[in-house]
Amino acid sequence: MDEFLDQLTKSIPFLRRYAYALVKDSSKADDLVQDCLERSLAKRDQWKGDGSLKSWLYRILSNIHLNHYRQNQTNPLHFPAELTERTPLVPDTDTTSHQLSHLYLRDLDKGITQLPDEQKQVLLLIALEGLSYSEVSAITQVPLGTVMSRLSRARETLRKSTAISSSKKVPPIRRIK
Repeated sequence: MDEFLDQLTKSIPFLRRYAYALVKDSSKADDLVQDCLERSLAKRDQWKGDGSLKSWLYRILSNIHLNHYRQNQTNPLHFPAELTERTPLVPDTDTTSHQLSHLYLRDLDKGITQLPDEQKQVLLLIALEGLSYSEVSAITQVPLGTVMSRLSRARETLRKSTAISSSKKVPPIRRIK
């Protein structure tokens, strides 16, 4: 197997994780990854070989996602995912700390889902995939300063949304005899 196909095969789990984070639906994520792999194989000659193949694949996947979004004129990101498809983020225990952690992660996931696509894309590529600002700039084809400001706005929005939900106090339970 040549090096291109080897790197392509190794990139599939990363592409799938990123696609699922974008659309929150495993079948749509699989479709996105499939389209990305098909396009990358068809356009293999356009990859120059310099830089990371993963970055090139992320750009293809991001463009496909944006094209689907524009064609449908509905944002698939705002539809709630099936509960059966979700992987538990924390162990299923009855302790209060785990329950609070689960609620915080649920609120964080909801906050990320409600971000504008440009901010969500930058946040996921940097925080979830661990890419550098310059790699994200190349993938999204926007200047480095724009990447940094989108990330800053996304983080600030999440900070505000989780601060509001975590500052809500639960009223004490009143005992009635």
